[in-house]
Amino acid sequence: MNFSLFITGSPTATRACHSALDFAQAIVDSEAHHLKGVFFYEEATHIASLFAMPPRDECNIRDEWAALAQANDIPLYICIAAAIRRGIVNDAEATRHELPASNLAEGFQLEGLGTWVSLSNECDRVVRFG
Repeated sequence: MNFSLFITGSPTATRACHSALDFAQAIVDSEAHHLKGVFFYEEATHIASLFAMPPRDECNIRDEWAALAQANDIPLYICIAAAIRRGIVNDAEATRHELPASNLAEGFQLEGLGTWVSLSNECDRVVRFG
């Protein structure tokens, strides 16, 4: 069974990103299921900020997601409109908006909602974490 995840909850104010990561790991560990992709929307886009640094004694949820995605070839999509609204940009958007630097963390990519629609249409199950 193919899954996609849709995450809206803040990585710091809620447990949504953490719970979704646990669920994603369970999918990856299962031989019967496949995770096609993860789409971060609204407050969840904060996960992709390269400049967010958790205390050393806490889990770095951004790095945990990036490691899982890299090890299992899972795309991590960040809603471009929601990210830009929150000050998260890649090199192209930094140039377009005449900003001095980009801050999109490695392993994440900015995409529009059309990508989410396509991803969800390719899957048997969509699970939302908010």
